[in-house]
Amino acid sequence: MLLAINTAFMDANLGLILDDGKVIERTIDAKSKHSENVLKTIDEMCEEANVVFREIDKVAVIVGPGSFTGIRIGVAIIKALGCVNENLKVYPLTSLEFMAYIYLQNHKEDITCVLNALSSLYFVARFDKDMNKLEKEKMVDSLSEKEKMVVLKGDLNLQGTEIVEMTTSSFLGFARTMTAKIEPISAEKLEPLYLRPSQAEANLKNNKKID
Repeated sequence: MLLAINTAFMDANLGLILDDGKVIERTIDAKSKHSENVLKTIDEMCEEANVVFREIDKVAVIVGPGSFTGIRIGVAIIKALGCVNENLKVYPLTSLEFMAYIYLQNHKEDITCVLNALSSLYFVARFDKDMNKLEKEKMVDSLSEKEKMVVLKGDLNLQGTEIVEMTTSSFLGFARTMTAKIEPISAEKLEPLYLRPSQAEANLKNNKKID
């Protein structure tokens, strides 16, 4: 049984894929607090599937980049699940991989996926037409106009870019594909992918420089 969690953005994508192929999916919209509703929603999905939380043996989760708070929520839930199931198989996925998956379902070309990191910075990762990662996730302060760029709907307004939209159905397809492709890790080894320091970390670093 696979639980898939994406809490890295304003809308959260959650899904439960049962061993018999049945799929239960939920979307928590931006008006809801993920911290209050994600676990509750997972409980509701388990109840609908007539399973208990500890019976989940595989989980796919977006570890970043994205919202600091959202990423922390997703990672914390997986670590909690690992406490009740030490044999849990965890598949860490990234939001830029998810974007590449969506676009490459209908196109075959090398692309650069881009997310807004604010303050004129960008999170990027490059992929070939078969979704192999040519360059891992990183933060940059400029973009190359020579590359085919893919952006998230509503995130950036860049001329000449292709736009993708994250849906729960596409996320579950992505999670299913990646769990068959990559090796799992244990819950205790799961780490968030922030790519940039939080505001608190930046403030602490600046204070140290002043001292």
